[in-house]
Amino acid sequence: MGARDILLSEPDLSGSLEPFRERLAETISWCQRRVALGNLPESLRSPATAPPPATPWPETLRAVAEARLRLLGRSWRRSLDPLGGGLLFVYFPLAAHSGGRAALASSGYLDQRDAPPWDTWVAYVQEARQSYVVAWAPPESFPFLTAAARVPHPSIQWLDSSGLALEGQLRVAQAG
Repeated sequence: MGARDILLSEPDLSGSLEPFRERLAETISWCQRRVALGNLPESLRSPATAPPPATPWPETLRAVAEARLRLLGRSWRRSLDPLGGGLLFVYFPLAAHSGGRAALASSGYLDQRDAPPWDTWVAYVQEARQSYVVAWAPPESFPFLTAAARVPHPSIQWLDSSGLALEGQLRVAQAG
């Protein structure tokens, strides 16, 4: 799987992975500031970055990322660790969700449709058979996501074991 397997993405990954890396760095910087506020499920759903209602996923991701970057301003710093100590996971918005069981198990970190907090959203990717949102999981979210993983549902999984085209691209980029 490679770049040609990705039909559409926000940010646009057709030329390189650099827009993804830049968006990831911005996401990590923003989320690390928000994590310090406490109550992780609430602090990573900033009202100022809330997704616009009834908007297609690519535009939704772009709006959240633009709001986040505006609020970060010019003073944000890139983490020395490309993943900021966290991990990437994917949310499949069109897949069957857990009916609120994952939200309950994750103490509200995932919402009623199993979506992660919007401040953690990095990219939207559409492949031939599926589309997904890539989110950054700060280390503080691991207990929430581990608890949610015990609930059977097909709507979230870790990127590094997904077999998705983006995972393949990132592996190739790391190896090269």
